[in-house]
Amino acid sequence: MTLVLAIDTATEECAVGIGEWDGAAMTVLGETNLDVPRSALTHVVPAIDRLLKDCGARIDRVGAVVCGRGPGSFTGVRIGVATAKGIASGLAVPLYGVGTLDAVARRFADHDTLVGVVGDAMRKEVYPALFRCSRGRVERLGGYEVTLPAVAAARWAETAAGEAILLAGNGLAKYEDVFITALGERARVAPRDDWTPTGASLLLQAYAGASAPEGAGPEAGSGDPATLLPIYTRLSDAEEAERAHCGEGLPASGVSGPGGGRS
Repeated sequence: MTLVLAIDTATEECAVGIGEWDGAAMTVLGETNLDVPRSALTHVVPAIDRLLKDCGARIDRVGAVVCGRGPGSFTGVRIGVATAKGIASGLAVPLYGVGTLDAVARRFADHDTLVGVVGDAMRKEVYPALFRCSRGRVERLGGYEVTLPAVAAARWAETAAGEAILLAGNGLAKYEDVFITALGERARVAPRDDWTPTGASLLLQAYAGASAPEGAGPEAGSGDPATLLPIYTRLSDAEEAERAHCGEGLPASGVSGPGGGRS
């Protein structure tokens, strides 16, 4: 058995989970999900400590760490990834990454439907990702990006080809009407409590499709803490300002990298 710790702070929710991986299935032992907008830094480590105690576990027994890589709040993504890297490096255990939007979609894995996750990207933009969920499987139907809500909604309305789309994600707090207008009667809005990742959904998504106790699922990375990168999808304010100052054209939004920006 491998004791696994999961962390995500890319949204206003601080999600922490503890599970056991037996080489074939993930058993969730406990989770803590705190609504702590802009204050994850002061809550994540105490939440980990409390959950470990509640589960009768110790930090030195953790054999693998999972973290949400974003996209989401730039500051929040940094906090979660840095915390996970520190714990995994200190314990000399593998660190696996999970897309924050993918962990939201995992909450609907048992539904037979398209799931559209709308992450809040600030600047009047969103991080949209469309998933096919069915019989416990979650398939993302494209890469990560940042775009205008109306652009994402129009694309989904065309892509869905008459299918209903179950909508989730913290971006709906601002742009729910945009997606409902574009999708019409095909729009289904998940309960607000299901719009963010949870400790359980992080664990289950990371180990989906895994077949060995020492490895997570095929999309979770190599396990090397040094190589795991956050998903930002665009340059930081400082990087954009520097490129503008130097007269360089801005490249297309990148998917991941060490750069950051405002939350």
